[in-house]
Amino acid sequence: MQESLTGKTALITGAASGIGRATARALAKEGITGLGLVDVDKPALESLVLELQQAGIDCLGIVVDVSNADALGAAFDNVYQQFGALNYVLNNVGIMTGFPPFPDTPLELLDRALTVNLRANILGTQFAFHALNKSGGGSILNTASGAAKVPLPSDPIYAATKAAINHFCLSCVHKFTKHQIRINTICPGIVDTAILLQNEHPEFAPKPTADFLKLHQLEMLAPETIAENVVEMLRDSELTGELRSLRNPAVGS
Repeated sequence: MQESLTGKTALITGAASGIGRATARALAKEGITGLGLVDVDKPALESLVLELQQAGIDCLGIVVDVSNADALGAAFDNVYQQFGALNYVLNNVGIMTGFPPFPDTPLELLDRALTVNLRANILGTQFAFHALNKSGGGSILNTASGAAKVPLPSDPIYAATKAAINHFCLSCVHKFTKHQIRINTICPGIVDTAILLQNEHPEFAPKPTADFLKLHQLEMLAPETIAENVVEMLRDSELTGELRSLRNPAVGS
């Protein structure tokens, strides 16, 4: 059953671009009452907040580097205090590991990928649980990746963090259900977002994204397609423990 978004509030991390931005717009279109948007990109975040405010959405933008646990926790507290409740959370932050690829990855890049992709999502889930619990329940969705389910030779660290998010989610279901809190993940294939630029390097295998898609006759997924699924999953009052895969469609399908 799809819940009404009227009178409901949501928080999105990684909100200023890609899937996060598309989800904020989709929630606004479906009638969400309040939106807390978290991102490190201040100009892009301010642009999105202004757009949504002009559309009549009560919107709070907070500039946060999610590797700062105190700042991330404060963002959740601020959104809860602003709206008096928090019902839905999309933990959406993620980065590729960078160059040179593993096993030659420098420690600082390895640590950054683990911190942003995994630690920040675990902390986001923890902060979300307590805010939703005070609000009488709700739904948490973490963005994983198709790389969580199939090997990604070009970036084993990224793949490992996304696979860990899936197992973390499943391991939370039992306890969260007792508090009327649902938790799921979404695992998209290749999506047309800025993160792809972090993976464009001739040394990587598979080949750069455009070549890979052409070779396998696949189309890119649009952020809006992912956002539609995100909103559906957040609103589904009976959905918990699902790891939803969204594969790239064949050309012309």
